Amino acid sequence: MLMKKNINNFFIFKLISPYLSFVRTFFLVIVLNLFGLNFNAQLLDSISKNINSKPIFFIKLDTRGSFVSNRHVRINGIKGGLCFNEKLKIGLGYNWLKSNYQPIYNAENVNLVSHNVSTFVEYFFINKNDFEFNANVQIAIGNIQYQQNKIRIANSFAFFYEQSITAEYRVLKYLGLGFGLGYRFVVYNKTAINEKLSAPVYIARLKLYFGDIYKDLKEK
Repeated sequence: MLMKKNINNFFIFKLISPYLSFVRTFFLVIVLNLFGLNFNAQLLDSISKNINSKPIFFIKLDTRGSFVSNRHVRINGIKGGLCFNEKLKIGLGYNWLKSNYQPIYNAENVNLVSHNVSTFVEYFFINKNDFEFNANVQIAIGNIQYQQNKIRIANSFAFFYEQSITAEYRVLKYLGLGFGLGYRFVVYNKTAINEKLSAPVYIARLKLYFGDIYKDLKEK
């Protein structure tokens, strides 16, 4: 009788656990957005004030660290768009997962592959005494795949939402160092791709101020 009860409890837990995971993630999103209300209000105000200024085109490479199923991974990307008054950046990006993590699928090792196309807004809310603080919101759509010998064996559409804050310090005239933290939420078909993809994001960067280099070369 006790064994039957334990078996029933096991199947009930398996049945409701995806919903518990969804509810937990949903409330975490709500909490983060409540903490980000002040930033979002500043962001909307900044857009309205700066969007009419003359923009400057930019393009940059982007690298972020994160985790998949508690394994460290790297996310690479390229971003391009318009910069308004050196305070607001709006643009598009392309991101891909760079990882040696090989999960097991149907008792065999496979490669986890992910690509997405994103739109982002980056707002510089502090720029003082060689310090810069910026907040970034990124929304993307793409896919996640299990591949074996570059052949797709499982696939899921995915929606990505990422929000982060980065601090940068200019150590030299043309060189800066930066570090940031954030969180990435991923909505996907967990039946097809059995991985934990929503995870913290950290950013470590080396920044060259190409705009200042160009201005100085132009004045010579």
